[in-house]
Amino acid sequence: MADIFDEVSEELKQDQLKQIWNKYSKYIISVAFILFISVLGYFFYDKWRLEKIEVSSSQFFSGIEKLEKKEFLSSIEIFSKNVDQAHQGYKTLSLFGIAEANFKIGKVDEMILNYKSIYENQNIDVYYRDLARLLSVMKDNVSSFEIQKKILDPILNSPSKLQLLAAELEIMLLIRFNKIDEAKLSISKLLKRTDITFEQKNRLDLIDKVYNSNAK
Repeated sequence: MADIFDEVSEELKQDQLKQIWNKYSKYIISVAFILFISVLGYFFYDKWRLEKIEVSSSQFFSGIEKLEKKEFLSSIEIFSKNVDQAHQGYKTLSLFGIAEANFKIGKVDEMILNYKSIYENQNIDVYYRDLARLLSVMKDNVSSFEIQKKILDPILNSPSKLQLLAAELEIMLLIRFNKIDEAKLSISKLLKRTDITFEQKNRLDLIDKVYNSNAK
């Protein structure tokens, strides 16, 4: 008797499962299909992303090679393709490459705009933005003191890793524009800092001695 009840109970379970399957099968299949497509899509996206990074890397180093060979216009063309298509890291590096190429061919105004497009882009890491500011001022021989000092100020007024270099560059900027008294004062302040490197201290001491000897 118990076997009969067991068989009936088993048949009821199977009927219930069939009813549940008939009712929910389309949803279960849909969810499974979505999961399958998602996994497959991620696989192909990841593969595409890696291939794109590889292409960007290849183009970037090709641009560097042209730069080293002094084929500056060709290097600008290659770097520009990366700026339009590349992964963010290589896009930023390519902007540095374009700026350098423009500097080499004497297009200082273009170079300044290239660096500006880096340091004004909040999506770029602050270290690279500060580096763009430093390079812009170092290579700029057309802008006024006020303009170049304004570019340096965000580094000088923040705990940037490049603050000490910016402070040293500010001194060179003061000297370049014949603001010697201000330069000597800045040298004195910088020499009092405990975090300057040995190389920086030697450079600053030398500059300070040159101007003090000339003053006598």
